[in-house]
Amino acid sequence: MRIFLGMICFAVFIIGISLLLLSFFKRKTKKRAVITIAIGFLLVTVGVSLSACASSQNATSQLSSSSNTKSEEDEDKETEADKKAEAAKQAEAARQAEVAKQAEAAKQAETAKQAEATKQAEAAKQAEAARQAEAAKQAEAARQAEEARQAEVARQAEEARQAEAAKQAEPVADAGGYHRDAKGKWHRSNGQFASKREIAAAGLAW
Repeated sequence: MRIFLGMICFAVFIIGISLLLLSFFKRKTKKRAVITIAIGFLLVTVGVSLSACASSQNATSQLSSSSNTKSEEDEDKETEADKKAEAAKQAEAARQAEVAKQAEAAKQAETAKQAEATKQAEAAKQAEAARQAEAAKQAEAARQAEEARQAEVARQAEEARQAEAAKQAEPVADAGGYHRDAKGKWHRSNGQFASKREIAAAGLAW
């Protein structure tokens, strides 16, 4: 639009100059040429003024646009910074949550490990107690069996001894009046101890 207006003003000014020169050579009145030149000059002035105003408006528009662009860039930068800050915040929260999760898992694993260790210790303790009880039971049974065996041996020995004593206490036939007591000693018929020579002479075993 400004270029078109400038061209019109320039054309009117040239026409005015041409008319002035034509009037000068043909010696005609110069009034029309002067008016045309004045109109051209006026149009040029108006065009220059409009162009200056348009340039000022363009400068203002560019300045405003630049300011708006800068403001938008600042806002974009602030928005990007906010986004980055929010992303960092969320990442930190996620990291802390993961750390807390791992700590909780480790705590639960440690608790389960301690519980298992306690369970195993208790089971080992009960097994040891059962083993000791069984060993004590077997030892008691063995002791009682040994006591019973020794008692049986003693009883049999006593019975054998008593049987032998009874056998020896019985009077021997044809012993010439001699007899043996419970201790195996030979006695005469009057109760006195008999000598070995007497027993041999009687044909008895000492």
